[in-house]
Amino acid sequence: IIQSTKSICPECKARIDADYVEEDGNVYMVKECDKHGQFKDLVAIDKDWFKWIQKFKMDSDAKRICPEKGIKEGCPYDCGICANHKSAPAIIIMDVTYRCNLKCPICFANANVNPHLEKIEPTYNEIVRVFDHFSKIKPQRALVSFFSGGEPTLRDDLPELIAETVKMGYIHPQVATNGIRFAKDIDYLKRCVDAGMKVIYLQFDGVTPEPYIKTRGADIFHLKEKVIENCRKIGFYGGVLLIPTVVKDVNDHQVGAILDYAIENNDIVVGVFYQPVALCGRIEEKERLNLRITSSHVAKALQEHTNGEIGVMYPLTAISHFAKIIGWTATNNQVVEFTCNPICGFGNFLFVEEKADGTKEITGTHRVFDTQKFMKKSRKWYNILKERRYGERPHIFKSLLGGLGSLGESIGEGLDTIYNKVDDTVIKARMGLDMMSTMKLEGLLGKSKFFMDMVLNSRWDASANFVQSEGAGAMIVALMHFQDEYNFDTERVSRCLVHYGWIDPRDNKVNGVPFCAMNTLHREKIEDVLFTYHSIEEEEEEEIEAEPEAPKIETN
Repeated sequence: IIQSTKSICPECKARIDADYVEEDGNVYMVKECDKHGQFKDLVAIDKDWFKWIQKFKMDSDAKRICPEKGIKEGCPYDCGICANHKSAPAIIIMDVTYRCNLKCPICFANANVNPHLEKIEPTYNEIVRVFDHFSKIKPQRALVSFFSGGEPTLRDDLPELIAETVKMGYIHPQVATNGIRFAKDIDYLKRCVDAGMKVIYLQFDGVTPEPYIKTRGADIFHLKEKVIENCRKIGFYGGVLLIPTVVKDVNDHQVGAILDYAIENNDIVVGVFYQPVALCGRIEEKERLNLRITSSHVAKALQEHTNGEIGVMYPLTAISHFAKIIGWTATNNQVVEFTCNPICGFGNFLFVEEKADGTKEITGTHRVFDTQKFMKKSRKWYNILKERRYGERPHIFKSLLGGLGSLGESIGEGLDTIYNKVDDTVIKARMGLDMMSTMKLEGLLGKSKFFMDMVLNSRWDASANFVQSEGAGAMIVALMHFQDEYNFDTERVSRCLVHYGWIDPRDNKVNGVPFCAMNTLHREKIEDVLFTYHSIEEEEEEEIEAEPEAPKIETN
């Protein structure tokens, strides 16, 4: 046994004990329900890597002060967010429509399958209300607004909704899309970009028609290419993330080819987020183990395809200290925590350089940074800045002038404010130089300008420039293995950073549900609640409309 946790029975959804166990070099989740027996599921094909990532677990500094729900049944049944949740939401997702122009067999939301779902599409004001709620949560607000569905681009008012979240202070509005409308309607694409959309989260399952026919029910690869072309036409550079859902024997053989496509189009494509497919429904163990593809499968394929240049796939939590110091030193205090469970997401950067002959060459992060030194320095400055942020700041001038009465005390406070701002600038400069010492010669020659801009200017747009700007040439390659009922882990759920927002009509309150808990446990229940209340409202409206007018009384 490597470690133990709580999970759910895939049959009855009861909470049960679960163990991560090592067997023949692989890692499995093994659990047993008193009623439905034992379940075994493959989690990783590299036990040493799985053990190594556990050391990157980091607890949040921003546990919610006022969670939406109390604790009644315990995790994962009280989602709302409940008082047991260990991390602050960073990304808020809204299913802004259930309408869709595809019928994907692997859709989380079952869009276009249940016809009644179209009736519970949230209104403009409801969507605004949800995003507004999470922009004000304490002690740390969400910073990414994420529009999902269904197919969110079927809403004509999507650009206006994006603009609403920008006004609320969301710094990274993203749209998850199949790309069909962006491919066919360049004016609509431009409206979304002009409104503040930063990222197109583009469904991208391969570089030939065949994977799309199997995963999406239609040959739409040419439309994916048209999205890239349209982004280039309007100058939306570095704004597309390719999102392949990786399915065994369907498109896993194209993992490397998808990366090559991203590299070839790196003026537009900022990265690739591979998502091994979640397995839903009743599947016999032998068949499931044969179908299961994990993040470690994809990592191995990428290592082989790049001849090791991509380097080690670090858990997202490995950059949590650095992300925190960038947020803490930002002029507008834009803090994002990466305190999810280390199993949830992995990634690394590649640097892409175009040669004189037009070919592209990739360089791994390990050739630009001393990664171990980088993380050590990040941890050092995290501790320094944490003390400055939460500890007592010095009151030098107030102490000196306080004896002169209230006027002296007031002048002293003003001078202390000025001193601390100057001191903060000095600290940032020291930190920038110290962090730059982690760059190797190749990095210093080519990337130091962008890196120092990110540290000294301390804004997320400066950080984005390190990835997106021409000359920086960085591309993020990430792996995100969402949970299903066979590998469900409540410890992962309790640290989730990605939350669905919705309004519960039973008490008219905004709730947030962790991503994997939503799609594994809560989606059907929530949709039933919304449908029931919507049906009641429709019946009441029909009754009011059908009520006859009172007769007029004739008077002489």
